[in-house]
Amino acid sequence: MTPLEALCVQRGLRLTEHRRIVLEVLEASDDHPCVREIHRRAADGHRIGIATVYRTLNTLVEAGMVKRQVFPDGKAHYERVGRPSHPHLIDVATGTIVEIDDVDLETLLEQEARKLGYHLVDFSLKLFARPRG
Repeated sequence: MTPLEALCVQRGLRLTEHRRIVLEVLEASDDHPCVREIHRRAADGHRIGIATVYRTLNTLVEAGMVKRQVFPDGKAHYERVGRPSHPHLIDVATGTIVEIDDVDLETLLEQEARKLGYHLVDFSLKLFARPRG
């Protein structure tokens, strides 16, 4: 059982075949796929409709198992919970989303929150850039 499947059971959600397929896609994703991309990956070898993928993702978001973020392309993109918070750099020319894993940046954000009298519990940071040159 994958970590997301275990979390699903823990939160009282039934592990239907379609839900399991979507969870497998999200577990294997190291990017931020949109619904159509999740459907494309899920439909590879399985019969699953895009409406089912939408419903499943909505259920998983409501259960707090999946994060939904809207990027400048106007589409909702998804990633599983449990991944460390990380900034996203968005290429304004292509819409490509690049994850920035920088411990120093997270430390700086924690220090800033502490200076203001807070304990940082999570963050979301989007950087918009265009290629140099």
